[in-house]
Amino acid sequence: MTEGDEVAVLGVRVRLGAGGTVDDVRALKTWLEREEPLAELLAEEKLSIEARTSTDGTRGQLGPDLELVLKLLGDVVTIAALTEYTARAVKTWTNNRRRLQSGDPEPQIRTLDTDGE
Repeated sequence: MTEGDEVAVLGVRVRLGAGGTVDDVRALKTWLEREEPLAELLAEEKLSIEARTSTDGTRGQLGPDLELVLKLLGDVVTIAALTEYTARAVKTWTNNRRRLQSGDPEPQIRTLDTDGE
């Protein structure tokens, strides 16, 4: 797929709550990139995962909240399937994090419309 061919159609947003840190966002992104079947979609260039500043105008206690956005690149899987894959991976990551660290990032998952919002 060339750069001009990439068209983000739909996706899923994962936002960590007040207990989440920049390190948590990085760790969760790495976790998602390694989780099957998300890793397969990434390898096939059918999915992108990016960390970005929250776009809804809310601000955390220490500045803008960060979020992860998983975007489907083309019509490869349903948004329901992507949401299920993501929710399962986020739940596993959250449970592992709770065992290792204090605080609770309280991840929130929601689907994106065709405008990416």
